Amino acid sequence: MGNVLPYKAVNLANWLVVEGWMQEPSLFDGIVNKDLLDGTQVQLKSTKFNKYLTSENGGGADVVANRGSASGWETFKLWRISDSSFNLRVFNKKFVGLENHGGGNKIISVSDSPSQPETFEIIRNNNDPFKIRIKASNGRFLQVRSETLVTADYEGTNWDESDPSVFRMNIVPDTTLQGEYQLTNGYGPDRAPQVMRDHWNTYITEDDFRFMSANGLNAVRIPVGWWIAKDPNPPKPFVGGSLAALDNAFIWAQNHGMNVIIDLHAAEGSQNGNDHSGARDGYTEWGDSYIPNTVQVIDFLAERYGTRPNLGAIELMSGPRGVNLESLKKYYKEAYDAVRKHNSSAYVIMSNPLDADSKVLLSFVQDFDRVVIDVHYYNLFSSDFNRMNVQQNIDVIRNGRASDLSVVSSSNALSFVGEWTGAWSIQGASKEDLKRYVQAQLDVYSRATFGWAYLAYKCRINEWSLRWMIQNGYICLSCPQNLPYKAVNLGNWLVVEGWMQEPSLFDGIVNNDLLDGTQVQLKSTKFNKYLTSENGGGADVVANRGSASGWETFKLWRISDSSFNLRVFNKKFVGLENHGGGNKIISVSDSPSQPETFEIIRDNNDPFKIRIKASNGLFLQVRSETSVTADYHGTNWDESDPSVFRMTIVPGTTLQGEYQLTNGYGPDRAPQVMKDHWRTYITEDDFRFMSENGLNAVRIPVGWWIAKDPNPPKPFVGGSLEALDNAFIWAQNHGIKVIIDLHAAEGSQNRFEHSGTRDGEIEWGDSYIPNTVQVIDFLAERYGNKPNLGGIELMNEPFGVNLESLKKYYKEAYDAVRKHNSSAYVIMSNPLDADSKVLLSFVKDFDRVVIDVHYYNLFWNGFDSMTVQENIDFIRNERVSNLGGVSSTNALSFVGEWTGEWAVKGATKEDYQRYAQAQLGVYSRATFGWAYWSYKCRFNEWSMKWMIQNGRIKL
Repeated sequence: MGNVLPYKAVNLANWLVVEGWMQEPSLFDGIVNKDLLDGTQVQLKSTKFNKYLTSENGGGADVVANRGSASGWETFKLWRISDSSFNLRVFNKKFVGLENHGGGNKIISVSDSPSQPETFEIIRNNNDPFKIRIKASNGRFLQVRSETLVTADYEGTNWDESDPSVFRMNIVPDTTLQGEYQLTNGYGPDRAPQVMRDHWNTYITEDDFRFMSANGLNAVRIPVGWWIAKDPNPPKPFVGGSLAALDNAFIWAQNHGMNVIIDLHAAEGSQNGNDHSGARDGYTEWGDSYIPNTVQVIDFLAERYGTRPNLGAIELMSGPRGVNLESLKKYYKEAYDAVRKHNSSAYVIMSNPLDADSKVLLSFVQDFDRVVIDVHYYNLFSSDFNRMNVQQNIDVIRNGRASDLSVVSSSNALSFVGEWTGAWSIQGASKEDLKRYVQAQLDVYSRATFGWAYLAYKCRINEWSLRWMIQNGYICLSCPQNLPYKAVNLGNWLVVEGWMQEPSLFDGIVNNDLLDGTQVQLKSTKFNKYLTSENGGGADVVANRGSASGWETFKLWRISDSSFNLRVFNKKFVGLENHGGGNKIISVSDSPSQPETFEIIRDNNDPFKIRIKASNGLFLQVRSETSVTADYHGTNWDESDPSVFRMTIVPGTTLQGEYQLTNGYGPDRAPQVMKDHWRTYITEDDFRFMSENGLNAVRIPVGWWIAKDPNPPKPFVGGSLEALDNAFIWAQNHGIKVIIDLHAAEGSQNRFEHSGTRDGEIEWGDSYIPNTVQVIDFLAERYGNKPNLGGIELMNEPFGVNLESLKKYYKEAYDAVRKHNSSAYVIMSNPLDADSKVLLSFVKDFDRVVIDVHYYNLFWNGFDSMTVQENIDFIRNERVSNLGGVSSTNALSFVGEWTGEWAVKGATKEDYQRYAQAQLGVYSRATFGWAYWSYKCRFNEWSMKWMIQNGRIKL
């Protein structure tokens, strides 16, 4: 049915593999002696001696009657032969019988397999069904002759409790099995076929598939038993017919747009001892000897259903427990190969052993393709849960389960929560409590990269029934929910990034190579030495350096087309001494004013030959290597002139952000330039294109000045707020969510041009926190009630900022969002210069929070030498591991930026496709989603629109 991962599925339990506890009225009601089924554990006390029968040594010796209390050796498991005839299996799996293969009358337990001498009839008293006599195969009753001797040689019919043949039968609580073996063997070959056919025909019908599809489910996990491969004539006591039911399920699922996961729930021999594993008596017999037969079952299923378009996966075995791990791996390998014989691309699911750490298969599965690890999560079946309150149960989900699931997702295998439920140990929980508990599970298990499957679709106990939970308002899967997001960044729209656009927005600026933040070095042509700010600033400016580095580099602050301030290494400004009263050039001012303003005059024939006029109207000149003054009147351009300088623009330092653009054009021209840009760069047609091509969200970078619209501080201009308003409308029209990203924080949080920086210095810190929180408060108040708000990102790519300051800000900004919206996702960007785990413990204190990480196979020289395959391997190994770590808390994970560009030269179209697909495959594991950088760009591989239009990416 197409790529619908991750699955939202439900288990059709108790349909093709019976689980009697789930149904009312019970399928077992029509069985004679329905409390004495296969596997029922009984203890037998002689009423005369008041002692329990026991199998000495747990089996392999005599049966005696010398125990005053009962435990393992005094417990017998029934193998049902007829309504009243049974074999009795003892602790070490031997069977009770007559000595000498039936030739004697002493009762022993030495046989490994039962036959006629090991068969007994249990005769129940009409008035007291737990008072019994036991008839052996020789036609005589068992009697207790003494505490050390039990024989089958009694012929009396007395029911008096002093009679040596009378026993009190105790059925051990909670040991009754109600699986398919018990049901079919209980009814016997004459009645079982009709009972099962009626059950298959009525328990699940096409109407159920219609209900599931209409309520947001896109898959079913259908448990089957090994005997389905022998249909229509499976070994007794099983009966044929489940195969036709499974065929119907595929048809019904196809009719309603659903996929089918076939789950081998019951392996021959039983892989876990549970009644739903087809166990006869609760023992786990499965092992090496059963592998060939179990592989044959998988081969049968793969051959029959491998070509079905709506086959979701084949699960090789459900919930193994108590089996040898190496045997399990051997089986998984052979069964995987059996599937691949018939289908090269079907997902193959390997269930993690129930009694093993969730990491045990991680290294093993690396050898397989399109493999899934299944884990089952229940807040049940452990006394620990009995003591937990509501919040503690929820904390287990959001912390422990989230961490465990991230580990499972850290290999090349997909992760699958194949069973979970709304049931828990809490008594008297309110509807709101249960909804919170279920929502916590949905939030966390939706991070599973293959999906999840609720247990079960129908059940007599309400919280186990997904149908009931949906009908009664505890779960809504069809309610608006787009996670994980497939998004794209609208870069260079509301926050300018000049490198992305051609023709450039900057083309109309006079001296467009001398923008704010441009770094220049100035060499005296007469002395052939560079101007330098001694000590990096705070002293004289001299001209005594033969080469240029930091102290010889000046950052421009643009005042007009030709006037500038010059900022030096330690952030001081060059100016005239004595606050402009002198003519010596120094660098001591912390903030520029008129004395720190200079005009750069460029030679008409050589724009990098310049003269510099100070605010006193005179030109700078180099009097000597230690003296630079502003007192020159001449106009000569000869290189021997002391006022002539050779200007070098330091390569790679030109900034082309919104500050540079608006300040470059100035207040007269910038407003129209920006309005034209906002109006044309992104339009509603772009949202239509995005929606039609599988995107469901946009991440829109905004600058802090948007909160001051329509009159932001200079040089910024008003109008971006209206554009963002339009974006919400267009997104709503086309079913797209909007993630607002504070890309540029006041003071610059990372020095990059897209952070709104003036000159590439990072100023953001504690003093800027209040203003930045106000921006978030403004955005949350304005857009918090928009139905298509996808999230608010508090800051993009902090770099070089104090971590504690960042956390302080994140906390205050989170609170600002929560003032206006209690459920909006709040995104916290991981610092670019920190390990991806630095926020993991911090975010545990927040609800519906997201950690954003950015992944580029660029910006590090290690990528420069990588081949195509090495780049892809890096994605599938290092990125998988890193993303798994990010997803290990209650926070969702978000790959907020990635791209199809890389450092590989001469790559083919197929190379780009493989590289992009590898990233999509991995980043789709991010539980909040991903956002490509960017929607439009003059460099093709940076443009998702181009990548889609040219077949590099298909969503």
